[in-house]
Amino acid sequence: MQHFVLEQALNYLIDQGGVNLGALNGKVLHFALEDLALDVNFICTNNRIFVTTDATTAIDVDIKLKSSVFLALLQGEDLTELLRQDKIIIHGDVKTAQLLVDLLQQIDIDLEEVLSKYIGDIFAHQAGKLGKTFKKSKNSIEALKDELTTLLVAPSKSNLFKDKGI
Repeated sequence: MQHFVLEQALNYLIDQGGVNLGALNGKVLHFALEDLALDVNFICTNNRIFVTTDATTAIDVDIKLKSSVFLALLQGEDLTELLRQDKIIIHGDVKTAQLLVDLLQQIDIDLEEVLSKYIGDIFAHQAGKLGKTFKKSKNSIEALKDELTTLLVAPSKSNLFKDKGI
């Protein structure tokens, strides 16, 4: 189920961002986030990404990194510099990895706009503010988990409501 959701989300972002996956057509990328137990293959075909966990699939490139490094890539960090700093481990076709990074960095979608269709403008705006706060955080994933936990358990202590008199 988790892989199906990831596949749907990636393809939605590709569709909405107008990204052309043609350069990756026929490529298989093994992608692992070391700190989030995500270990999947991305099979690129017909301008879609299919997500599998089949370990027998022949891969073109193997990419391992931490979630914070993945977020840094999405925010425009240079792949070569991150490789130089040993923050990303790549085995196989580095050009394919660079193509994936370039395509992911092309995705420009207004998540607040998308969320507003499902949860309303006010909550979407608050979620957007929350996301911008975590972009600045050193460990974005941990900060996001902490803030969501606080929001669910004790909303009045959340940063979203800080200094609001709630």
